[in-house]
Amino acid sequence: MRASLHRCTGLRVLALVGLLLTAPAAVAQEAVRDAMFVTVPTPITSDTVARIENQVAARVNEKNEERRISTLVLDFNPDGKPALTPNFGPCADLAKFLSTPRLAGVRTVAFVRGAVSGHTVLPVITCKEVLMAKGAAIGPVALEGVPPLDASEQIAYKTRFNRDDRWPVVQKMFDPKVSLVRGKDAKTGATRYADRNDEASLKQVIGVEQITKVQDGQLATYPTDAAKSVGLADGTAESRAEVAELYNLPPAVINGDPLGGRVPDPYQWTLMGDVDGAMRESVNRVVRDVRKKKGNFLVLVLRCGGTDLDVARALAEDLAAAQTGEDPLQIVAFVPEAAPDAAAVVALGCSEIVMTKPTDAETQEAEFGNFEQYLRTVKPSTRAAQAQSLMALATQRGYSPVLIQGLLDREIEIVRAKGKGNDRNKTRLFTREQFETEKKAGAWDEDKVVKPRAVPLKLTATLAAELGVARFLVPTTSVKDVCALYGVGEAKSPDPGILDRLAEFLRTPAVTIILVMIGFIGLILELKVPGLTVPGIVAALCFILVFWSQSRFSGEMFVLALLLFLLGLVLVGLEIFVLPGFGVCGISGILFMLAGLGLVTIDRVPQNSAEWVNLGVRISTYLFAMMGAMVAALLIGRFLPQVPYANRMMLSPPSDAADATEVQLPGASEAAELMGAIGTTSTALRPAGVVRFGEKFVDVVSDGGFVPGGARVQVIAVEGTRIVVKEV
Repeated sequence: MRASLHRCTGLRVLALVGLLLTAPAAVAQEAVRDAMFVTVPTPITSDTVARIENQVAARVNEKNEERRISTLVLDFNPDGKPALTPNFGPCADLAKFLSTPRLAGVRTVAFVRGAVSGHTVLPVITCKEVLMAKGAAIGPVALEGVPPLDASEQIAYKTRFNRDDRWPVVQKMFDPKVSLVRGKDAKTGATRYADRNDEASLKQVIGVEQITKVQDGQLATYPTDAAKSVGLADGTAESRAEVAELYNLPPAVINGDPLGGRVPDPYQWTLMGDVDGAMRESVNRVVRDVRKKKGNFLVLVLRCGGTDLDVARALAEDLAAAQTGEDPLQIVAFVPEAAPDAAAVVALGCSEIVMTKPTDAETQEAEFGNFEQYLRTVKPSTRAAQAQSLMALATQRGYSPVLIQGLLDREIEIVRAKGKGNDRNKTRLFTREQFETEKKAGAWDEDKVVKPRAVPLKLTATLAAELGVARFLVPTTSVKDVCALYGVGEAKSPDPGILDRLAEFLRTPAVTIILVMIGFIGLILELKVPGLTVPGIVAALCFILVFWSQSRFSGEMFVLALLLFLLGLVLVGLEIFVLPGFGVCGISGILFMLAGLGLVTIDRVPQNSAEWVNLGVRISTYLFAMMGAMVAALLIGRFLPQVPYANRMMLSPPSDAADATEVQLPGASEAAELMGAIGTTSTALRPAGVVRFGEKFVDVVSDGGFVPGGARVQVIAVEGTRIVVKEV
């Protein structure tokens, strides 16, 4: 790739002088490696220009030299779609800003990965360098919907392009009369372009040849190859990651600056324990709270771990989404000591990663990506699937997927390679096998072995910064150093909601012991004194809170809401089917069900009267819905038996009156006649036996006790043919 200086190739002496004059700026650019990507929407408007000016000016004037940009990449086709602006004014303003003296020491790069036409061409050609994707194109300027350029607009194009030797190339995009030719400058011998129909232009060129890729009588459109051949494009790149690689930029810059020139309003939150579903939900509540408070800068202090990489990846995607859309946040992952396993995955989803590198040589540096615990506990098949998923995440966030391979596979060897020739600034990570293949093509030289074979990959702060994983290093584990690095004040703490505080309170050992004790006391009382119900309800609630707070679902609002709702449902069922009347079980069940429904709809305890009213409205909605359901159920039960066909869904209740056709069991009438009769036992009743009533001998049973033979008994009950007697 050619530097901007080479575009104005002239006499060798002039080129040498130009090189010497620009040497200090080049040195400064090497010393300050930070950069930024800016998305240029289409069409370009005055608001767009103001946003870009604020965004870039904030970084150009950055007090901290580490964050002061030396390279500015403008992405004119962020989604790959054509970029067309019919209005000249906003594009001229953007081009003017890119030409201001304050950006003299900044390398401005136009990244074109789609068609760019209309006046969007003006800021593109104003940039010092242009990179194009294979399917991209520049021009034409004058097309349907774009008025012909007047004299002042043509002068603006010529002034911003500022390359007389190639001016006809640009002129051809808005003037179809230009017949583009190329030759040697009559004075310097350098390549020069001219208009065959312009005598003054043609006199400056010798050895004229027609440009075959541009037809006479038509406006010019320059695809990538043609743009490179006529000097409009300096190189090719298919993605932001490739642009960063070409200029040896930190990977994190490809995601752009979420603040967009806004003044940072900082918050901080510490992640502790294992990364799980509860932590993911908690972090999402933190993000929502920061946005509610109009914050836009969040420092996530990573003091966590765990081996659930699926949840960690989902959390990383949530954080990435929070950096886009309306009210985007800049989220900085701060690794004060270590980010093992799942914590490293979470860090990949943040805007940037900052690690601690103490100035004291005896103090250990922060470490990123120790996956030893994960490798010991996860099956190889699961590891392979998760590796592919995490490699895709790394690529999306601008990091090398080879690093993920190295973190999850001890057996691979990782090599850092440097490009050759014009690509000598490029660096890339390869596995040993990949590098040997690329080496044969002659484009790369080995620079360093990052990870030997059969050795776990652990990135110290120094190595992480060298490989572009860590954007910046700070000397201590204090968040204040991170805030100072970004030039923001003291970070505030967000309020993620009542459930996080409740879960943290319930996890306190003393509270857990008390809950378990109350639970068992209530359970014992319920067993000793049946029918109290209140101790049983309290015990169930205590055990639910203990299991919820101590499980991996701690802090998950939906899980607690579901458990309370199910408890309420069970209590209402007991009240309906087991216990008579309507008492403690029924009332408690309804309250628990309403509490479960209410928890699903709130994030925190209401802070003002409006939020309390809103909560009351929600709870009232559920209460009225429940009352409406009861009324509807009663009406259905009352009228459903009278609805044809629908009544077939119901069983007919048994009739109180005996059916006249009912057939009685043989002997039932004779047994009924013995009610109250007195007889003598012919055999002992144990409890069944035979009793003599007059001349009849009848099988009977005693009322439960033993009756000896020859005893007097009386019939006390007759059930069908079953006769019950007692001794008298």
